[in-house]
Amino acid sequence: MAEVTYADLKFMTPEQPRNQEPHEAKAKESPTASPHWRLAAVILGIFCLGLLVTAGVLSVKFTQVSHLVSEWHGNLTQKREFLAKLTQQVEFLQAQNLNLSETVQQLASSKGHRCSPCSENWLQHGENCYFFSTKWKTWQESKALCSSLASRFLKIESKKELDFILRSAQSYSSYSFWIALSRKGVDGSWLWEDGTAFSTDLFHIPEASSSLYSICVSIQGASVNAAECGSYKFCICEKMANPVGTA
Repeated sequence: MAEVTYADLKFMTPEQPRNQEPHEAKAKESPTASPHWRLAAVILGIFCLGLLVTAGVLSVKFTQVSHLVSEWHGNLTQKREFLAKLTQQVEFLQAQNLNLSETVQQLASSKGHRCSPCSENWLQHGENCYFFSTKWKTWQESKALCSSLASRFLKIESKKELDFILRSAQSYSSYSFWIALSRKGVDGSWLWEDGTAFSTDLFHIPEASSSLYSICVSIQGASVNAAECGSYKFCICEKMANPVGTA
């Protein structure tokens, strides 16, 4: 009986290591898989943190750029307004300078009559005399000014007269001069101040803004323009030359 027991014990002893092999294999496999997941989680966390930091930096930069653009736009608007006011002042000073020059010429030549078919500061062309006023007036005020000078608002009646007016206007640099041509509304007909119709064969009148009700014509240099009649410009008057020859 003692020998059988010994034989059984000797048979069972070698089986125990075989039954434990799967557990040992599992114990060996589990430590090798865990570090990879930890590394992936760390890398993913760093990547997400980098995205958050980048998004924050971009948001700050965008805010700074928006602020700079807003400041630039505000400064540009202020500069434009200042430039417009400065241009207006320059034109006003130039007009005053022309008025002073005109006055000086009148004083210098006020010693008596001159044998000329036109008065002082009037330009002769054919049988007419022309006056280029250098006083800022609206279209209606210009009409009244010409009447006060015993003349009429300029009415251009021929190509030769137009060429003379354009050449003379160019000597006044960039100044605009009203002439006696206007219309009411965009659908109205162009009429001279005396009520006669305008001949399109003389010159082309550019279209003005459709919002303007009263539109008048002016000459600037060698070009013809249309503008609101209430704006301020110089004007041109005309009258018959003096047949006697004394001014």
